[in-house]
Order: sequence, then C-alpha cells, then structure tokens
Amino acid sequence: MSVLDKFNERMKGVRQSKMAIPLGLILTLIVTVSLTLISYLWVSQILCFLPMLVAFLAYGIPTYFGLKDRKKLAMFGLGLFLVIGLSLGAALYATIDNFEPTPLSSDDNSLIAGMATPLKGVPGDAFDFTVTLASTSGNPDVRVVLINNWGDGTGDRNLSMSTTSDANDTLWVYNLTLNDMEEGVYYYNFILENDTASVTTAQSFGPVNADMGKVFSNSTISGVMVSFLNIAVLFYILVLLTWWMDRSKKKLFEMEQKRGKPKEKKAVDEKFVCSDCGADVPADSDKCPGCGAKFDDDEIKCPQCSSKLLKTDTKCWNCGRKL
Repeated sequence: MSVLDKFNERMKGVRQSKMAIPLGLILTLIVTVSLTLISYLWVSQILCFLPMLVAFLAYGIPTYFGLKDRKKLAMFGLGLFLVIGLSLGAALYATIDNFEPTPLSSDDNSLIAGMATPLKGVPGDAFDFTVTLASTSGNPDVRVVLINNWGDGTGDRNLSMSTTSDANDTLWVYNLTLNDMEEGVYYYNFILENDTASVTTAQSFGPVNADMGKVFSNSTISGVMVSFLNIAVLFYILVLLTWWMDRSKKKLFEMEQKRGKPKEKKAVDEKFVCSDCGADVPADSDKCPGCGAKFDDDEIKCPQCSSKLLKTDTKCWNCGRKL
C-alpha cells in the first residue's frame, strides 16, 4: 500500500463524517490565505507559481472532503478569494506602517550608510537623503533614484546629490533635501557613476508622504485585485474544465450504454379469426373489419368448431386449436 493509499485510509472516517465539508472549507481558507501571505510578502521569487498552487488547493481540498457540487464550489470561491484579497491588503498595509529602515550600501562598499529621513510625512514635508562615498577615484557623480509606487510614475525622479562634508580624505558625505515630493509611497536607492564604472545600492522602502488612510484603502484594493485577477481566474478555469470533463464522461457513458442495449422487438399484434368470414380481426376490435360482424364484449367463436371463447383465450377449449 502506497503512502497516498495509507493517508486516504486514515482520512476515510473524516471524509465520511457530517463535518467533512465544513472542515475542508476551513482548512482551505487557512492554507490558501497563509500560503498567499507568506509567498507574496517573503518568498517573492516563487511568485510565478503561487497563483496556480493556490487555485489548485482552493479546488482540490474542498473536493477531497466531499464538496462535489460545482455551483456551491464556485460560490465558496467568491468568498474565499475576497478573504484572501482583504488579508493580503491588510498585510501590505501593516508592512508599510511597521517598516524599519536599514542603511543601504553597494556590493563593493564604495557607497555606504545610505538613508532617507524621516520615513513618513505628508506632502510638503522635507525629506533628507544621505549616503557616504568611500572611494573618490575618477569624477564621482552620486545620485538618488526615487520611484513612486502608486502606479502613475509621475513622482519618479533621478537626482544628483551634493557633497556636504568629509570626515577625512577617503569618506565623503552626500546629501539631498526634497520638500516638493508628490504624494505617494516611494522606494529609493543610490547610484555612483564615475569615469570607469557605475555602482548601485540595493533598493529600500520609503519615504511615505501619503495619508495612511489612503494607503490602507489602496492596499486593500490592490490585495483584492491581485486575489481575483491572479488566482481566482485560474480557480474558475479549473472548475469549468473539470465540469466539462465530467459532462463529457457522462455523455460518453450514456452513448456506450445505448450501443450495448439489444434492440427491442416490436410486439406482434394479437389477432383472431372472424367466424363468419374468416378475416383476421385485431384482438382489441369489437367488430370484423371484413364483414362488419359485431362481437360480444368478451366472447368470440372458435373458427374450427364454433365454440364460444373469451378474447383472452389462446386456444379453443373444445377442439384445442391455437388461436
């Protein structure tokens, strides 16, 4: 017995219980929401596989626990993906609200201690960007790159920084103060360009000069859109595909059943012979189609010995002739 067979055997009692479907729906909710949050927030490198995996689990777990009705499964999917979207939106907002910045540096440490302060504010506030240059070879041009993550890109900027001080001959502090940043949620990084090379730091979150209420609503809308456009579409394609496959199997089975059935022979109409003219008379007729003779409701005569017979008789009681 394989591992899967053993698992199915152990789960047999649970799947046959009255609580199987509710348990399956709760388990689906926990697994899909957790997987979505973990993958989108911390394991983004497998993001391309996430929608397919979540959609498969959203279909497979309820089905495994007995929810076979496609309409009910589709209705459950609406609620499930709404919860996933709201959870993702709330998690994105919490990430922004609780973010703790760390100093930025380049891989070769020619740029170190890059920071943006303060992290949060409102439009019109002044934000300071500072970074330390540890190498002065060539003609250095230190720049800060700002990307507004609110989608329109109008706040994106690439600006040169100026030297404000130097601790010694090898460390130079570059600074830039901005008080005209458009409302948004920003990402920033620093770039060093000189005569020989171009060096960049990692990208960091901040600053945020948008109202946090707007940040929450935008995060919620974004989470719901991601849930339905990236995951729910695949889920409903899977529901429709399996419904079509089951329907095709049912039609094929019905066709095979019809082919396998022997053709029914048409019942031979029962007849008797008119005692007056010898014509064949249908069993349910009350007069002869040949001579017009009328018959008693329940009596006929034997064509051989003229004995009175009932319509239900199959042979003559007197002479034994088969009718």
